[in-house]
Amino acid sequence: MWTTKPETNHTQKIPPSSCGTTVMPCRFDWHQTGSQVIISIYAKNSLPELSYVEANSTTVNIHVMFEGDKEFEQKIILWGVSKKNSAVNLLASKMEVSLKKAEPITWARLDLPSLPQNQEQEDTNHT
Repeated sequence: MWTTKPETNHTQKIPPSSCGTTVMPCRFDWHQTGSQVIISIYAKNSLPELSYVEANSTTVNIHVMFEGDKEFEQKIILWGVSKKNSAVNLLASKMEVSLKKAEPITWARLDLPSLPQNQEQEDTNHT
């Protein structure tokens, strides 16, 4: 797992996401190239010094903090990405997460669709 957090002053407290924060809706979209997926989170007046992204090869968890203990959090199950050549850009009005695809194929959608629960149970019964 890799985490991208801006360097902060060690005396500054980062509020835990479960301690009195308010969920803030943010618009986000994505696009892709042959080798990358780019997720843009439109977040005016965010606090880049408190915002961060955690990711591994199949999951990205995006945290954007705002003044007044407001937070946007989005967890996405992906088709497969690599840490190499992946990056996060924190700007005043948006956060841009660029992820290198594990394989250079076209994704039909951003998130990996999960199997219906009854399908998952059938699959585990056959193993």
